[in-house]
Amino acid sequence: MVNNNYYTNVCAQYNLSWAVKIYYQLKEQNKLANIADKLQLTDDEIKEFANAAECMYLPYDEKLKINPQDDSFLQKKTWDLEQTPEEEFPLLLNYHPLHLYRYQVCKQADTVLAHFIFEDAQSLETIRNSFAFYEKVTTHDSSLSTCIFSIVASKLGLEDKAYEYFGDSAKLDLFNTHKNTKDGIHTANMGGNYMAIVYGFAGLRIKETGLYFAPSIPKQWKEYRFKINYEDSQIKVDINHREYIFTLLKGSPKQIYINDKQYDLKDYLVINASADDI
Repeated sequence: MVNNNYYTNVCAQYNLSWAVKIYYQLKEQNKLANIADKLQLTDDEIKEFANAAECMYLPYDEKLKINPQDDSFLQKKTWDLEQTPEEEFPLLLNYHPLHLYRYQVCKQADTVLAHFIFEDAQSLETIRNSFAFYEKVTTHDSSLSTCIFSIVASKLGLEDKAYEYFGDSAKLDLFNTHKNTKDGIHTANMGGNYMAIVYGFAGLRIKETGLYFAPSIPKQWKEYRFKINYEDSQIKVDINHREYIFTLLKGSPKQIYINDKQYDLKDYLVINASADDI
């Protein structure tokens, strides 16, 4: 019920940009004709896609240096979360949506989620400022929220907050923190727990140029490990406080990036956690 939601607009920008890119790739490979005819796509329409992506409005506030959730969000009153009685949470079960929508209050990660999925759309400074801003106005009434805040906190180097948000996500059903586990476990949140480890603590990102990792480990842990399938290969990742170990279990060698340094993974790599050296 808003205009120019940041998440929605940056999704549209991303998809339009990729549609243009794939169109011209197929054209260069002489694979476009049948597809373009079936979809009734023309060069002029693709140029409009490109123009729409370039001109996409992404809300940004110069004073706060953040991406507002939508183009009216900062004009609304701030909900006083500290003075709201505990029994009135979750807010959606105690207040009508049309009342809530008049306030600066978020049920779950929204712009912060966009900063995870489309992190290259904004500078690190903007992501950091937005994270700090939305921390104050997000209730995390959704089970899908704290895992995302954990991932972005890891990206920003906020290790204690990343671990705290991960803990909130991991114990949601164990301790019935949302008071509704009797209705069924939150399986999507469980996926979020996995993501908080792999995309958060391990810093995994999949980009056109390869796999990127920015490993960290909570001080409360000794180690963690996981496997990922990428293209024709399976890779095992072991992270501890001394070193990062990447093992190619099967498949062809892969080019990977660890803390933005390029490595060729042919069998295994051992990276010193303090020096980032092989």
